[in-house]
Amino acid sequence: MHPVPSQDETGEMSWPLVERRSATRLALDADRRQVGDSERFTDLTRANELLLSLQKMAVTLSSSLDVDEVVRRGVEQARSVVRADAVIVLLLDPDTSSWIVMAGPSEILRDPSLVPNPDILRCTESARPVVLEDHLLWSAASHGVYQALKARGTVMGLIGAEWTGDRRPTTAEREAIVGVADAIALALDNARIFASLADRAATDERTRVARELHDRMSSSLAAIGFDLDRIARHTDGDTRESILEVRRSLGDTIDEVRSLLDELRDSGRTAAFDRESISALALAVHERSGISVTCEVSEAAMSAIPEHMAEELMLVTREALFNAERHSSARNIRIRFETAGNDLLLSIADDGIGVGSAPPGHGISGMRERTEWIGATLDIQSSPHGTTVSVRIPRNPET
Repeated sequence: MHPVPSQDETGEMSWPLVERRSATRLALDADRRQVGDSERFTDLTRANELLLSLQKMAVTLSSSLDVDEVVRRGVEQARSVVRADAVIVLLLDPDTSSWIVMAGPSEILRDPSLVPNPDILRCTESARPVVLEDHLLWSAASHGVYQALKARGTVMGLIGAEWTGDRRPTTAEREAIVGVADAIALALDNARIFASLADRAATDERTRVARELHDRMSSSLAAIGFDLDRIARHTDGDTRESILEVRRSLGDTIDEVRSLLDELRDSGRTAAFDRESISALALAVHERSGISVTCEVSEAAMSAIPEHMAEELMLVTREALFNAERHSSARNIRIRFETAGNDLLLSIADDGIGVGSAPPGHGISGMRERTEWIGATLDIQSSPHGTTVSVRIPRNPET
């Protein structure tokens, strides 16, 4: 059973990483036996700092419900605990079994998906950290300590602390990395549970809205259409033609409402942002409208998408495509997803008539809210020659 945090008689939080205080103190004793009496006070002070830092991680990391924020704050605090030259976090994608770089030196971030050597991966099968002196994650490092990020018995990733030159991790630092991993893993698990609940709530709400639109608006519009048909049958001349024109416009409106219902229901089932899903969306737009839709998707960019961003990016892509289909009178639309320096860049560009001076509608507001939710930025550039919707997703800066 997964331990639940509680308070001990001192008022301190007691849970896996804080319970490692005794192990850390024993490790410190082992280190102290290797040094003279003049250094023991310094070691004791360092041990207290280390324990306080671990307890701070236990309290503060779990308050974040965003995966990127958990990793960023976890790395910042881990560096103060182990004082490594680099702290590297890899998360395991359960669908593809690939390792995604979430934090580390710039040369590692440029290769967002890598395969750690088998010696490093031994940490995923052990409760003890793995210590290595070659075949490390960072080419500049000479010593490293690695520990799996596990929650509820599942490996979520791993954390590595690496040092350059002759600097070697102390026994206390080797023990501390286990506590650091416990804190980050628990916080990541909380963040993923929250994201799952939020997605479920959003799906339920979209389904409810679709049902209400169908039961109320669609049936009302259909009834109006039947009345117009009845009136037209008993009317002649220009008046009848005017009624039929209104009837045709109403039919277009009904079609748009049905399309909206399809989008709402489909978006509730959409979780993937991958080449296949984007291509299927492009094909659907082409078959409905005849617009040529091309897709240029970088595998490097695709492999770098954090899990919690995938659905939001897919929904932004869907909204931008449908806006272009309905309003742009475009002949061509191009979807691109690529790396751009330290960022990921999604763009949907058309060669239509532009949005002019019309105020932003609910679709654009929704796209902006979704991009803000995942920490990205939305930019819309429009002219009489076309519109480009761009979403820039920052990757973790060098740590």
